[in-house]
Amino acid sequence: MKLQHLAICSWVLLAACASTDKPSLPSIGNTAALNAPPPAADEAFKKQPAGTILNFARWYRSNVNELKKIELVKHSSNPDSAKYYVVNTEGTEKLLGALQQSGFVTDSYVNRWRAYFRKCNDNLRKTPTTQAPVEGLDFDLVMLSKDYNDDLNGFEKSTVENVKLANDQGSVTVGLPTVGRLKYWVSKQDGKWQIEDIKDMRSALDQAQND
Repeated sequence: MKLQHLAICSWVLLAACASTDKPSLPSIGNTAALNAPPPAADEAFKKQPAGTILNFARWYRSNVNELKKIELVKHSSNPDSAKYYVVNTEGTEKLLGALQQSGFVTDSYVNRWRAYFRKCNDNLRKTPTTQAPVEGLDFDLVMLSKDYNDDLNGFEKSTVENVKLANDQGSVTVGLPTVGRLKYWVSKQDGKWQIEDIKDMRSALDQAQND
């Protein structure tokens, strides 16, 4: 009996140690919403891949409050520069892990943002700052805007403006409830449509660059 008790204790200890190897994810759901969301105004959202975009927005809306608790920057651990901000890699990995766990984005999507965070950190080291929010991380990383609440809360009022697909990949341009537009690059992975990238289309210049 003592040997059995010792074995159980050892297993619990090993499991606890193993759980510290990876950043713990916030309490994030993997469903779009607990309550039935309102129907989309645009019938195009009933078809794929536009449906994936709508469901991703609903998932994000359901979890955004928890995701916003993740700190993407922190003060440097270097005593000589402790007052300056650096990217909090543990925080960014938590965010990316939660987004990947949603099932709506590809590995490429996650890797693009991982590279972006590294670039932001390089910029902070080249140009130290004590001011927050830091440049490059002062907007919502999914809605690509500082003022995103109206668009996210009313995403069902969005319209599918353009769809270009070929060989299980392509793009979908979505007109947001306000004046905004987002372009989603999508691909079919193992029979399921997922998001590869999102670009802001809020100006004619952005549209020209992203078409």
